[in-house]
Amino acid sequence: MLRDIPRTFRSVLCLVPFLCLVCGAVPGHAEFAREPLPSDWRGDDALAALARLPDEEIPLGKTLVMASSLLGAELTGVPADPVAVEKEITRLSDSVRPALRDRSNPRRVIAALNRFLFVEEGFTYDCVAGNPDNYLLDRVMKNKRGNCLGLTTLYLLLAERLSLPLHGVYVPSHCFVRYEDAGVRINIETGEKGADRDEGRYSRDFGLTGGRPYLRSLGRKEMIGVYLKSLGAAFSRKGMEDRALRLYREAAVFYPGLPDAYFNAGVSFHKKGLLDEAIAQYRRALELDPDLAMARDNIGVALAKKGRYGEALAEVRKAVALSPRNPVTRANLAASLCASGMVEDGIREYRKVLEIDPDNARALAGLTNAYYARGQFHEAIVHCDRAREMGCNFDPAMLGTLEKYRDPSPASLP
Repeated sequence: MLRDIPRTFRSVLCLVPFLCLVCGAVPGHAEFAREPLPSDWRGDDALAALARLPDEEIPLGKTLVMASSLLGAELTGVPADPVAVEKEITRLSDSVRPALRDRSNPRRVIAALNRFLFVEEGFTYDCVAGNPDNYLLDRVMKNKRGNCLGLTTLYLLLAERLSLPLHGVYVPSHCFVRYEDAGVRINIETGEKGADRDEGRYSRDFGLTGGRPYLRSLGRKEMIGVYLKSLGAAFSRKGMEDRALRLYREAAVFYPGLPDAYFNAGVSFHKKGLLDEAIAQYRRALELDPDLAMARDNIGVALAKKGRYGEALAEVRKAVALSPRNPVTRANLAASLCASGMVEDGIREYRKVLEIDPDNARALAGLTNAYYARGQFHEAIVHCDRAREMGCNFDPAMLGTLEKYRDPSPASLP
């Protein structure tokens, strides 16, 4: 019976904080400021108005500059000047234009653009996660440093000014640029100074099995959706869940097929304790990407918090089948098994976590609790000591009990 399961196990299950600052970019061929935004731009209101426009009428450069500047200032508390960003884009585009006069060979065009940005201008790739300085456009321009979101956006802002057929491409947690025109398709990986990376490598690196909704060139609205979703994740990391949810809703309007917009919304609802809403968003993400293991995993966590352990276990098993080498997912399975009374199976799964990640604190704590519940105090002590070295805390009463079973040290023997 569940009521007989030690409370320890029921407290092990916790929200998996996967907010995935996925990266995105903005394709387009129109002049940068051909279609100015409303003079009374007010963030969300203007975004809603833009979302009603046909894709080809979206002013991409202006939209992203304004969204980055105004939402970035709200996020960081540091004002940004969108006019200064546009002036810098003007300078960059005017500087590189002479090198792109001959466009007969797409690879030479790409090489010239790569050389200009990474060699002549000195831009560098910064993969530090969660740092807004590497994707907010004013910071990218000032610091000459960006992550995949920041640098891909830079390429596409220039492409819009220079009428280059560049598009953003999205994969989970990453984006890159693609040249696509007249049957020519060349990927541009900003993390490798613009090198051409084969799509098969992206599929292998990101586990993109057939049928998943990634690796295609995206439209203007879709890429705005990716950018807004990424900003929403930044607000969520600061605990501003309501603000994040508004941005996720905007992202879904621009890009209804973006799984992460719904997955991230699920995480925000989850953090607010609104479990039914979280589950609904996770399931919407799975409708778009059935192989999104993190969504399966978090549904299981939410169901366990509602006391629906059998359903939770079924979902977490599916997550492990999709991502068998993920220690977080396996730890959730182990905790679900323990919470369902299958402690021996839970111990076995925790041990598999340690095979993948020998210093996994959650698995060490889980094994401590599992062995303690079974009365195997010596085994519990071994894992408890390691878990405490990793920063885990335990019930003082449990620690007191374990001390009684600790083997005496040689110095204390008569």
